[in-house]
Amino acid sequence: MPYPSKLERGAVIGDRYRVERQLGSGGMSRVYLASDAKLPGKWWAVKETMADTADYERIENEARMLTRLRHRSLPQIADFFAPEAEGRAFLVMEYIEGRNLDECVRAAGGRIGISFLLEFALRICEVLEYLHAQSPPVVFRDLKPGNVMIGPDGAIRLIDFGIARSAGPEKSADTVKLGTIGFAAPEQYEGRSDPRSDQYALGALLLYLSTDGRFSEWTTEARQALRPDLPRELVPAIRRMLNFRLEERYAGMTEIKALFQPVESAGSSEAEVSAGTSTVAVMGTFRGCGTTHTAIAAAHTLAREGGRTAVVELDRSAGAFEAIALEWEGEPLRGRRTFEIRGVDYWPGAGWEELAGIFGRGYRYVVLDLGLCGDARGFEEFIRADVPVVVGSGSEWRSAALVTFGGRERLRIRPHWSYCLPLAAEETVKELRGKLDHKRVFALPAVPRPMDGSQREAFEPLLGGLYARKARRSRLKLGFR
Repeated sequence: MPYPSKLERGAVIGDRYRVERQLGSGGMSRVYLASDAKLPGKWWAVKETMADTADYERIENEARMLTRLRHRSLPQIADFFAPEAEGRAFLVMEYIEGRNLDECVRAAGGRIGISFLLEFALRICEVLEYLHAQSPPVVFRDLKPGNVMIGPDGAIRLIDFGIARSAGPEKSADTVKLGTIGFAAPEQYEGRSDPRSDQYALGALLLYLSTDGRFSEWTTEARQALRPDLPRELVPAIRRMLNFRLEERYAGMTEIKALFQPVESAGSSEAEVSAGTSTVAVMGTFRGCGTTHTAIAAAHTLAREGGRTAVVELDRSAGAFEAIALEWEGEPLRGRRTFEIRGVDYWPGAGWEELAGIFGRGYRYVVLDLGLCGDARGFEEFIRADVPVVVGSGSEWRSAALVTFGGRERLRIRPHWSYCLPLAAEETVKELRGKLDHKRVFALPAVPRPMDGSQREAFEPLLGGLYARKARRSRLKLGFR
């Protein structure tokens, strides 16, 4: 480590995060386990990075970018502290429990199951495909066994998703430029990287698993050490990913993912697993406009499509979910943080600091009930949602609030935002489309039973893009074409 750390046990970051112990280090960064002064029992991973003054702006930009990412295989970013006088920046992220891939391989005596290897490849392809699809593409840059965690439930997660590149010119340290020796693509040693650099690292990881943890670079010895039970088509795929020439690798992660996709058959069916959590954010223009009712109905509609679903009440003073729990279960929650109704997890009065943990639970859909959007943090969540919905009214004495909102936020409104008008007439919808100069204004019919999930058609204009498709498959195997 080229610089001394000043963080000892008991040090507090941002008047909130208390350092308990160091988890690891490498390059120009350290990662610490920290407790939460505001949420007793909550643990975070805090990454401390040393940066040059010239890198401050880039680091802050990357931190903002990371907070927008939502994927079941990525830790949720909770907080960021810009570089202070000495150049130390702090990134607070979800703490992932479990063992890293290297520890799992060692515990298995080097020999892991083929089914795990193929499932692992598919999950890594999915998360890298998600990262590379961002604008601009996000390159992980340091995919290696120590940065892949296997949770107690078998979930595969990437960790140490940091914000800083190596600031020093050294090439002999553990972290070189933007990657780790043995897993970094050749171009990274020259300080260059693009999405295909992650492809090389994936090939190195698969070779590592295919040689019982012995090799990560293609050599004669590595070829001779390949396990005999490997699917024969896997070897040329690994070799192509490990090609030293960028242009000779696969075009992208989508092409590689197709190699590991489950093959459809006439056997039993299950919902296709999507890459990442889809977020619906619902906010209202006045109290009583139907924000909570709409959010609950949307959550149950999505849950019926398939996939774990949560609806989160982000207003601790509202008390609506507490009342629902009392009505549904016949007794108060008594400190419970969540309860379940017909396949939907309800999170009453959740604080912003809890969102990271909620998104980290692997939900397919998360519906956020923002209530009245009266604070900047709520609007941030609204803007970054996959489906942002503003609930208003088409009545003559209430529609003015919607028009006022549209005028105030005109510069921030995006084409995919939707306005929802419960019980509005079609003539009113057309009129408000003109006043708002926005096409996505829809009426919502009466939804007397929001928890029965039978409103698929009614919610089609709002949620149709999220409806899960069904895929028939029988078993996981390489689908090489």
